[in-house]
Amino acid sequence: MTSQANQARPSIRLPATLAIGFTGHRTLSDEPKSKKLLYEFLSQRKAAAPGLIYGVASAAAGADLLFGESCVELEIPLQVLLPMPQEEFRKDFDADTWARVENLLSHAVSVEVTGGNQPRDERYYECGIETVQKSGLLLALWDGEPSHGMGGTADIVSFAKEVGMPVVWFHSVTGELQIFNEKPEYELLHDAELDFLNDLPDVKSEFDANTEQGLAWSWFRKVDHCANISAPQLRRLAAIPIVCTAAAALVTGAASGVHNITTWLSIGSALGILSAALPFALGLSGRQSLWARTRTAAEVCRSVLALWDTPASYQAIGPEVIPEFAGMLGSLNYLKMRDRAQAGVALEDFKQRYRHERVSGQIAYFSKHAAQSAAEARRYHAAIKVSVGLAVVMAAWLFVGSYAFKGLNPGHWKHLLALGASIAFQVATVAGALIVVNDCERRRQRYREMHYLLTEWDAQLDRLRTWTSVLRVANRIERSLLIEVIEWRSVMRNRKMPSK
Repeated sequence: MTSQANQARPSIRLPATLAIGFTGHRTLSDEPKSKKLLYEFLSQRKAAAPGLIYGVASAAAGADLLFGESCVELEIPLQVLLPMPQEEFRKDFDADTWARVENLLSHAVSVEVTGGNQPRDERYYECGIETVQKSGLLLALWDGEPSHGMGGTADIVSFAKEVGMPVVWFHSVTGELQIFNEKPEYELLHDAELDFLNDLPDVKSEFDANTEQGLAWSWFRKVDHCANISAPQLRRLAAIPIVCTAAAALVTGAASGVHNITTWLSIGSALGILSAALPFALGLSGRQSLWARTRTAAEVCRSVLALWDTPASYQAIGPEVIPEFAGMLGSLNYLKMRDRAQAGVALEDFKQRYRHERVSGQIAYFSKHAAQSAAEARRYHAAIKVSVGLAVVMAAWLFVGSYAFKGLNPGHWKHLLALGASIAFQVATVAGALIVVNDCERRRQRYREMHYLLTEWDAQLDRLRTWTSVLRVANRIERSLLIEVIEWRSVMRNRKMPSK
């Protein structure tokens, strides 16, 4: 039974990952003992983990090297963070130790420089903080004493504890073990949102899911497909209760002018009950929640893929913005680190592909949808004007016929004119409500604004010639494209669908 259930699970799945960050002293009283502690801990974690683990650390002399070498020996992927470029970093090493560092860097799946132009101690501090922020658990080899300067082990351990990260601390002298902010193993390697997205049904994909980038693209396709098939129905379904409410008011009002009043009142009451029950019967809240979850995940994944060929694990939106996507982002970044094919992409090749596949496509998208939203708004406004105009004319005729010219009494047409005026006013009301439901005006303005901004940024990309400047503009583009869908997801999480 279990075997059949596992076979039925979707095969296109992002792997669950756990990044184990490390911080420790450069000078150790007993290196063999320290190496044994680190090796045994990593070996146990690798054997017990139901998912993938990888290490995140610098490559300073002492504990950092021992941790990195233990990862290499155990065939645990290693991401190395350097506080400064290698040419400057090597000044802190003697020849023999630097040879070990070079060997470690050659085995790392990713090497990134975290520091900028800050003073040297601040660069080491930034490197330690970045290690924590890229990790799900921090392993520390520390003597428990305060740091002697900025960026020491005590500073990094303190920061990790304060932000609530699980910290495993081995005393560098006694070997004693302490754990802070402990979490169950299941929580560390299982992410509820990633499990939900992984369990979405597979769709056909033209990409090879056996490669890192192919798997990411195939996974994006299935999440995007789920969002696409749920999104078009939402506004139409949300409009049904509005129409039913207007019809209920109209029928109930018309009942007073007919002989079979009971039948008309019953129809009006039924429509009123239907308008209240439809949002629940149609599952509007659940549909909207599904769309918000899948659309946001798809767009964040699309952003990661758009920046896949950048020289480092660069992302416009991190888990600090959407904590629910920490597992998804961690998995995608892991796949990117393992993808050696993207490591040698030239700046001009990335730039041209990014402009053509990402920016140009979005410019066309916003141009098309701005025109559609404008046309939709014009239709609703025209319906409002025509309906109100007809209602006013019919109401005026009733007034004239009943009071000003009693000789022109409309007779049996009186009820028909009253009903016609009521229908026209209800149509205007429904059209006005649909403008709000379909968000026509705001979407038109937003699409026009994004079209303008993307056109400006595309012109800048065409002229830029360095990775730093290109990525700065790409970051603006990706954040602008993601901000609306993230805000929409936040709204959906914090409010219920209106019952009418």
